[in-house]
Amino acid sequence: MPQPPLNRLNKLEKTHARERRVFFIWKDPGDTPADVEAKRDRLIAEGTARADDEFMHIRWRRPDEE
Repeated sequence: MPQPPLNRLNKLEKTHARERRVFFIWKDPGDTPADVEAKRDRLIAEGTARADDEFMHIRWRRPDEE
């Protein structure tokens, strides 16, 4: 069977490529690095995120904290 032209093959590969998404992980003051990793792993395990997505950690502050 003949090979499809290279430009067609590139087009097919590009349609399956996925842009990295950004997920925000809220980090409580008492969270350890292992807790933050567990939150990341939970998002991946439930299928919401993929391992190659970008994860940004946001520190959560309560109004009474400074």
